[in-house]
Amino acid sequence: MKLVFASNNKHKLEEVCQILPTSVEVVSLREIGFVQEIEETGETLEANSALKAREVWNWLTEQDLQKDIDGVFADDTGLEIAALNGVPGVRTARWAGDEAKDVNNRQKALRELDGVTHRGARFRTVVTLIMGDKEQQVEGIVNGKIATQEEGEGGFGYDPVFIPEGYEKTFASLSAEVKNTISHRARAMEELRKLVDNQ
Repeated sequence: MKLVFASNNKHKLEEVCQILPTSVEVVSLREIGFVQEIEETGETLEANSALKAREVWNWLTEQDLQKDIDGVFADDTGLEIAALNGVPGVRTARWAGDEAKDVNNRQKALRELDGVTHRGARFRTVVTLIMGDKEQQVEGIVNGKIATQEEGEGGFGYDPVFIPEGYEKTFASLSAEVKNTISHRARAMEELRKLVDNQ
């Protein structure tokens, strides 16, 4: 089974390759020669996930490359903070500005929750899979809370400030093996694996 992962995020690509079974060959956009930037103009995670998968699938069809590929999948992930009414959500990667780096987004999260007691949050990943004329979506959720300060050297994005439910340490302080078992992306990829198995 050969699937294109419609993302230019190398950290996500590494995680996905670690999570999915070896029976699934994950192909990057670079490997197929897709160099365009995909604008995430959707108002929801579901919309952005579908938008990315469709754009790459349509490009493969136009280039007559889909015969070598079984399908395309894309994900969109949002951090939803309860005390902020689900913000940043679909703006997670760009919360501190369109040019913001991960550290800027983390610092904004800590500032916004300064003095806030109830720090509940969740990560939600929505994955869209397109195979032939069939499009399906699945999601993975991990509940937790926002830490009061950054902790840990691993992971990326908000990992140094997110403590998953049932743990005392942030994602960035947990091993990749543990994170890739319990994370939102791991749970979404498990649902994706089930879809693939049923094809």
